[in-house]
Amino acid sequence: MSAPQIQLRAAGQEDVGFIFNSWLKSYKFSNFTRNITNTIYYAEHHKIIEKLLKSHQTIIACNQEDPSQIYGFINAGRVDGIFCLNYIYVKQPFRNLSIGKALLNAYDHDLSTASVYTHHTRVAERLAAKYSMIYHPYLLFNLPEETNTSEEESSNDSEE
Repeated sequence: MSAPQIQLRAAGQEDVGFIFNSWLKSYKFSNFTRNITNTIYYAEHHKIIEKLLKSHQTIIACNQEDPSQIYGFINAGRVDGIFCLNYIYVKQPFRNLSIGKALLNAYDHDLSTASVYTHHTRVAERLAAKYSMIYHPYLLFNLPEETNTSEEESSNDSEE
């Protein structure tokens, strides 16, 4: 398959179902969550994702001609000035087409500098090796309640 023409856009309310569904289902098979019962995992991790969606920026990769056709997403931001990757997901048919790379590059971040990631997956492990990322799941336990950095920046821009 050739690389599709992608558009990167901020996640909207219409994307939330896809984000929760794909994140929860794909992360359920990680080493971290493998032995957690479904009832506990889905209830508790849903709460974590809710906070991450409010406190960090989520970018969607979609079809340039049909933005409702989603290829994948990334949730990331800064924690104490350090780039923090929470989760990156690309649908199976669109993997190995540089969509994940485009999502990662959407952040204003020098990938040669120190950064962290909070969800350990096979993809995160490869990214960590390539970009010197450090696994730091404990950041998940100190999430802010309501702040989304992209919304803050927008409101700060309008105040000037």
